[in-house]
Amino acid sequence: MGRRKKIEDKELLLTARDVFRERGVVGAAKEIAGRAGISEAALFQRFGTRDKLFFAAMMPPPFAAEDLVTRATAEAGEPRAALASIARGALVYFREVIGTALVLMSHPGIRLEEAARAHGEDNPGNRIIRALEVWLRSEARAGRIHCPDPQASADLIVLALHSVALFEHLGIYDKASGNARALAAIDAFWPALEPRGENHARG
Repeated sequence: MGRRKKIEDKELLLTARDVFRERGVVGAAKEIAGRAGISEAALFQRFGTRDKLFFAAMMPPPFAAEDLVTRATAEAGEPRAALASIARGALVYFREVIGTALVLMSHPGIRLEEAARAHGEDNPGNRIIRALEVWLRSEARAGRIHCPDPQASADLIVLALHSVALFEHLGIYDKASGNARALAAIDAFWPALEPRGENHARG
């Protein structure tokens, strides 16, 4: 039997994330190493300590928010459908990371500002807000929507989608209900964005 191919850091961190999400902060290094097919010594040679491994594994993955917005705009053809498509894509991402983020927040030795600094201004939450803000401003300038304050509108939409994902994780909504509520939030918000026949956007 041939030797196992060396596991890449990315794959190792995914394995560690699975264990930490299942076991919480006390996820055992021995279990992580065993699932990854390496020794504990090799694990700590790469990451130093369990806390460093935990922090690296539980950081939210990157989010290609700009690509999501570009693709939704191209495929949908009109703003309301594009916004619904953006919402669905953002909800999928928030579902992926919300459980991981809550486990990260449970670690007594990690402060939220540390996690924020690790991403800087390019953290996933900021990226989707900025991408949506740019899209709203562009659509408003083209007269396809009415949006006097794209930044505040982007904030509210993203907060609504994040809340849906959080409520799903807490068991308040199931996935089907979450999908429906996310689209209902867009429907509720849409009357404020409907074009007025002239450009009302700022800046």
